[in-house]
Amino acid sequence: AVFAGDAYKTRDPRQTDQREFAACIRHLTDRGVPVVLLAGNHDMPSVRGRANAVEIYRTLGVTNVHVVNRPELLIVETKAGPVRIAPMPYLMKSLSSSREDFQGKTLDETRLLLEAKYVDFIDEMAGRIREAGDAIPTVLLGHFWVTGARLSSWQQGYFNDTEPKVPLGALTDPAFDYVALGHIHKHQDLHPNDQPHVVYCGSPDRIDFGEKDEEKGFVLVHLRKGGSDYDFIPVTTGRQMLDIRIDADCDEPTEHIIAEIGRHNLRNAIVKVSYKIGQERQALVREKEIHDALQNAFFKVALSRKVERPVTERSRQFNETRSPREALDLYIAQNEKLLPHREKLLQFADPLLTAIAEQDASIA
Repeated sequence: AVFAGDAYKTRDPRQTDQREFAACIRHLTDRGVPVVLLAGNHDMPSVRGRANAVEIYRTLGVTNVHVVNRPELLIVETKAGPVRIAPMPYLMKSLSSSREDFQGKTLDETRLLLEAKYVDFIDEMAGRIREAGDAIPTVLLGHFWVTGARLSSWQQGYFNDTEPKVPLGALTDPAFDYVALGHIHKHQDLHPNDQPHVVYCGSPDRIDFGEKDEEKGFVLVHLRKGGSDYDFIPVTTGRQMLDIRIDADCDEPTEHIIAEIGRHNLRNAIVKVSYKIGQERQALVREKEIHDALQNAFFKVALSRKVERPVTERSRQFNETRSPREALDLYIAQNEKLLPHREKLLQFADPLLTAIAEQDASIA
């Protein structure tokens, strides 16, 4: 069993998450199934020298578990014979930027250097496989974004142009018999009509409400030297995710919101409720009663409110006394779609605002 990275959503997982993941791994190893764990970007520390989130399996010497975080070939013995793993982990920008050849580079130049390193590492492993000249089938196991790969709904608001993309042509070398990829949550085959297949199995469960309608599963590979076939096995994912959106701008908004919630089966569901209301009616909303109406849900993610203000009042908030950054921050705060991405938007806006200010100063 090969796992293409991102065991957890954060690089500092909760103990409960670690216990549950370990139970899944033991379910395989107790049955004699060897497991290869590739470290993904969510598993890796942002500081050089710290352990990654799955490295504990290597330290403990857990039988039949192989942890890989370097592009070094590995041969794994299985009941059907040996399998070669060519691992290509995620290259962290924060760690690479400390290297001498990255010093003084722009974000775009850093991205291009990382893309070149991916290609070089993969080409080097392919060359070593050809030199071996044996009949051992090989899986290229990677964690990165391939050019042309379609992002899941959630990732479309998370990825940006500074994320390195590996060209598909670097992965289709006949030295590889199958390419198993992680990082992108949406299942897809980027090389469906030829060998080797280049496959993202996708996340086995929904990570965010942006993925609530996406089919999830895993891939069963029929591996052989010279090429492989595979089947995508859909799974019934955990719990239903309900995103309930309500226009509550009416005379009795609390009653209306509770009635709309009552139209849904909340039992064992993960629920997010958002409602829109006019400024003059927001005092009529009794949120405690709304929370009570949600008590049958397995988990309440959020109860959020969007207040519709008159245009004249909204305009008064944006005036020349505010700096451009303050105005942007205020605009994000009033936009429910942008608010979850506030910190990232401001992070990318800061260098642009600085450049504009410097340009204005030079003109003056």
